Amino acid sequence: MKNMFKYGALLALLLASASAYADDPTGVLLQERGLAPRPAGAIPEFSDVGPCPAGTQSHSFPNAQGYRCMPSRQ
Repeated sequence: MKNMFKYGALLALLLASASAYADDPTGVLLQERGLAPRPAGAIPEFSDVGPCPAGTQSHSFPNAQGYRCMPSRQ
């Protein structure tokens, strides 16, 4: 009986973590973690880490840095 609860809790944890990606049809969560495939040389949609790379500019954002890098509009 004890093992059944343990396996049930493990299964619930796995299903809950998988459902986070199911609610992410545009891949934003994967992009934030750097796991989404991108063509070589493509400018990312946004970046929350470090200084803004070439082709992007900073925008105010409520994170630890206080800004988010987004592609420049030209």
